[in-house]
Amino acid sequence: MTRRSDWASHDHAAVAENARAERGTWLMAGVYGTKGSAASAAKKAPMAQDMPAYAPAGSFEAYAVMHPDGWALWVRYVAGDEPVPELPERMTVRVCDWLSDEEADGVGVVTVTVAARCSTCGGPRGHDTLAAQEFTDGGVEFTVDRWTNPCGHLDTYDAILHEARFRPLPEPSSGPAGLVLEDVPEPPAPDSPAGVVLAAADAWRGMRAKAAIEVLDKHGFAEDADRVALMLRKARTHGHISARQIAHWLHVGGDA
Repeated sequence: MTRRSDWASHDHAAVAENARAERGTWLMAGVYGTKGSAASAAKKAPMAQDMPAYAPAGSFEAYAVMHPDGWALWVRYVAGDEPVPELPERMTVRVCDWLSDEEADGVGVVTVTVAARCSTCGGPRGHDTLAAQEFTDGGVEFTVDRWTNPCGHLDTYDAILHEARFRPLPEPSSGPAGLVLEDVPEPPAPDSPAGVVLAAADAWRGMRAKAAIEVLDKHGFAEDADRVALMLRKARTHGHISARQIAHWLHVGGDA
């Protein structure tokens, strides 16, 4: 149960007033110590239930997301005749992927999909500011995307690649009101099964799933190698599974 004192510790009246003045803009309403407290607030705010600052019901949308200091509650005012932009859960971008292996050396461009939330504060990313940017490397022209986050936090391409690799996206929600973005795993330890497979995949670009079995055996993770082998036998499209996907599967506790 969420304690009333959790809500009282945040100045929701001031946040709601600012949100009304900036209709359609997401504002952080506060940071909670637990996921349950933030999730409860995210569900109650749109209904103005026990949170009169957000009355009348249906005037606000809200979501809860992980924050360095706990769980953040974000709200926005949506009442009015004109619709406000939908809150996307995903953002697909083209980013630089620096290559350094036997097959390639230099820069490449990959397309990845990440959460449309800032990885630092949980606020909306600048999905509506996406713009193509061209550059030349070694006489070859490349096109990547750039954007500006309203919160001011900077997304580097390396950080975006890291996020795409280790932070699986949540299942699509039924709507923005009361959305709770789930926990995401930390990167695997270098000496863990997932870590050794990922290191091998970094050294061998294009490494496929079956090669991950050999890597696991080589590093003494025979049991994990057997789990991967069993999973691949069950998967009808195992030929399209990469070693990086295997690393993620191991990291999140994949079940064969």
